Amino acid sequence: MGKELAEEEEKPAISWHAMSVDDSLKTLGLTQDHLTNGLTTSEAAERLAQYGPNKMTEGKKTTLLEMIWKQVANVLVAILVTVAVVSAVRAATATNSEDITTNWIQVGLIVGVITVNTYIGIVQEGSAEKAAEALKNMLSSDAQVIRNGIKCMIPGMDVVPGDVVVLSLGDRVPADLRMFEVANLASQEAMLTGESVPIDKVTNAIDIAGGNPQATPLGDRRNMCFSATLVAQGSGTG
Repeated sequence: MGKELAEEEEKPAISWHAMSVDDSLKTLGLTQDHLTNGLTTSEAAERLAQYGPNKMTEGKKTTLLEMIWKQVANVLVAILVTVAVVSAVRAATATNSEDITTNWIQVGLIVGVITVNTYIGIVQEGSAEKAAEALKNMLSSDAQVIRNGIKCMIPGMDVVPGDVVVLSLGDRVPADLRMFEVANLASQEAMLTGESVPIDKVTNAIDIAGGNPQATPLGDRRNMCFSATLVAQGSGTG
């Protein structure tokens, strides 16, 4: 079992942008007429069972106590706590009022530093979780696909590998798509690439420089439309 999992993890990512439309179809186990007819209802159900719903994986929610522990469970905090304990013991056993005051001030400063550092860490972690939640909310709730040779609307989470997805002006892309037909299509990908202008789309395979397809920047993968991006002009199918 462990060996099988290791082999799955080592399986290289598929570089769809570097493949022709025909090669993409073969990789998915589909034929040329699939571009017109799409999946059948039964094929879509099988693929949904195989790959699961089209949605972001939801990680385990972190409790407040777990967040606090994550911030304080390190060597630096352990050293500070040790120093604070030593200072507290010295303050409790000292007879000179000046020594007592000095040691308690040290304890207060150390506790303050640990508290502030923990608070900042928790706030940053909470911001990261909110950003992930916002990205999940940006995913398209519906998608227009071709199934059984007919265009139909389905929930975005029901889109599966092999679905033929139809895009129009103003649509939010429901999943990463290898485009095989475009008509003046461009999508707004600023959140992925930083480009302020829409990216024009093409259908031909992207030439790979250096022999490593995965090194191609997202902005140069112009035959792909990416999940949660917006169609700024034209239409297409992928």
